[in-house]
Amino acid sequence: MIRLVTTEVPAFRAAIAELAPRVRSSVDAAGSGIRILPGTGAWWERLGDPAEGYLVDEPSPAPADVHARLADLTVPVVVSRRRVRPDVAADAAPLETPRHVVVDAWGGRAEAATLLRDAVGWARVLAGGPLAVVARDAGSVAEVLALAGAGGVGVSVTRAVGGGVGATLTAVALGARRVEVRVDSATPVVEVVHEDDTGRSVRPARRESAERLALRRLVDALDLEEGVRDLADLAADDLLVSNG
Repeated sequence: MIRLVTTEVPAFRAAIAELAPRVRSSVDAAGSGIRILPGTGAWWERLGDPAEGYLVDEPSPAPADVHARLADLTVPVVVSRRRVRPDVAADAAPLETPRHVVVDAWGGRAEAATLLRDAVGWARVLAGGPLAVVARDAGSVAEVLALAGAGGVGVSVTRAVGGGVGATLTAVALGARRVEVRVDSATPVVEVVHEDDTGRSVRPARRESAERLALRRLVDALDLEEGVRDLADLAADDLLVSNG
């Protein structure tokens, strides 16, 4: 089945071409195929238009009442978060529950809220499940969250604001196995390293573009009639940051 795709994000045009013949570009924004939307502004207001599935690119943080409404959507919604890719998250997931997780992020003021949300996303991935806020401290150039996960996992997340362009993020899970994730906006390749008493293992780099990955996941979900957890994970990260 060939699915029609309408995109308002130019970066996804190459992904549409790469995934042919499973998908084909369409200029009919009123159609009921796949719709790719930018995540700027009140992106959630546009998810009510007719579509068989949505892809939201780099969504800005949304409030709790919005996420409550989005939970009632009956079509799959894939979220593209380049700093928290699901394939890299699978590579980084610890084989056992860590004792502690530390996430440090640095970036410009314009994306401070989104960067903190994504840092919390990596904390959730490495801790292996939902987190709760224990304490929070915010200053003019930095914000620190102390979090707790299931099984007594301690988590600390620090987001610093500086000048310049781009952002970096380092997430480390400490336990019987040490897992380190390095994300840098200067390169699309995310580094994942596992270390234990048997040695050091660097996971193969994921070379698929973030755009192709997101669109492929949505097409797979539609073809297999399976749900995706993207909105639930986004809601968990957004609400943790906003309610902390």
